[in-house]
Amino acid sequence: MGRKVFRASRYLYNASDPMWKAKSLGIGGDAGVRGALLAGFLMLAGWFPFTPERCVAQATAKAPAAGGVNVPAAPAQTTNLGGKNLLVKSQKAPVMINGRPYVRPTPKEQFKGYLQDTYGLPALAETAARASYAQYLDKPDAWGQDWPGFGQRFGSASATTVIDGNVRYGMEMLFKEDMRYIPCHGCSKKRKIENALLAEITARHDTNGHRFFTLTPTVSDMSGPMIANSVWVPDHTAIDGFIGSRLIFATRIGGHLFTEFVLERRHHDPKLSDEQQR
Repeated sequence: MGRKVFRASRYLYNASDPMWKAKSLGIGGDAGVRGALLAGFLMLAGWFPFTPERCVAQATAKAPAAGGVNVPAAPAQTTNLGGKNLLVKSQKAPVMINGRPYVRPTPKEQFKGYLQDTYGLPALAETAARASYAQYLDKPDAWGQDWPGFGQRFGSASATTVIDGNVRYGMEMLFKEDMRYIPCHGCSKKRKIENALLAEITARHDTNGHRFFTLTPTVSDMSGPMIANSVWVPDHTAIDGFIGSRLIFATRIGGHLFTEFVLERRHHDPKLSDEQQR
């Protein structure tokens, strides 16, 4: 292509020159130099549409979609950091559960939750409450109502808490559930009570935090009392433990309500709309 442009330029340039024939035979150097310069200019002008920059721009242009309609590309999101514009990838908005972003816990976080729920201060408070209630009712009466009797009741209640916690954690990992209690921040009183009650019959399975019915809380809360009344509580059977498991439910729900109406009040969260309270 370059040769053709060069020859055409020489003919166009020297067509009106009377000495063209002589110059074409090698006579006269000035005209030849001018012709070479003009030919080079035309070559550059001819190659300009095919420069790498323009080729890249054309190659990256959005091809028309079916039907001849151009689909605009998504706008790039940039952020200015220290005078430099940096490309930022668009991210999904976090799922909000009870006024807080929901992130599914890792196995390590679930293990920490198991330790807190079984051996931490909440578990100790629930155990002491059950032992004190049994001491007040003098059940079982074979232990008496003195300090040794309270010690036996507290020890039995502690063993029950440990059994419940291990069964709950085992079923949580087996069925890939999220059994954490998530307080309702900024919710109405009715919604807080509902949240506390649902925590004992539901679990969160998906990454979106939606609740599903589960038997894990029920089975785990019944396991401890039934084993305790079958093994070391005098003159009691598994049926007595099944009936006594209602005290486990009551103390757990009471702990949730304490969290909702006492511990969470210090955050002073703004009230959520009805759509946000889920």
